[in-house]
Amino acid sequence: MRRFDLRSLRFGDDSEAWRRLPVEVAPFLFGGLEYSVAGGSLDADLTVARVGDRLTLALAFDTRVLGPCQRCLEEAGVAIGGRGLEYVRHGDSEGDEDDEGYVASYEVDLLRWVRDLVAEALPPKLLCGDECRGLCPACGVNLNVQPDHRHEEA
Repeated sequence: MRRFDLRSLRFGDDSEAWRRLPVEVAPFLFGGLEYSVAGGSLDADLTVARVGDRLTLALAFDTRVLGPCQRCLEEAGVAIGGRGLEYVRHGDSEGDEDDEGYVASYEVDLLRWVRDLVAEALPPKLLCGDECRGLCPACGVNLNVQPDHRHEEA
């Protein structure tokens, strides 16, 4: 799912509505390397609270990002959680003129919002483990596999 129409929500007596929405997330570049969300998609929980003509949207998800370790290039993965809030009035995001929101004409751009939240949740470096020793700068040997690897000094 890429977009969600807020007009499809039925609030009834409650001033809050909730939906679990599947969102496909295409592979993306991070630190020059390609990463992906486990399974290519995630389930995002969208909670919408209404007060008059104003809506408060809360989006939350937990997922795993997979790709190469940024030190040794072996397979790595990290669990992340994305959380975001968006304020809507008359069907459009509220905010600064410079801040482009995720809602226009009651349509939530789920794909863009999820991708931004994934980017915010990523650690500074995606590693296979905290103790990763990386690659030998001289020859590229994986120092996790060959921890005693050395080069003769000339």
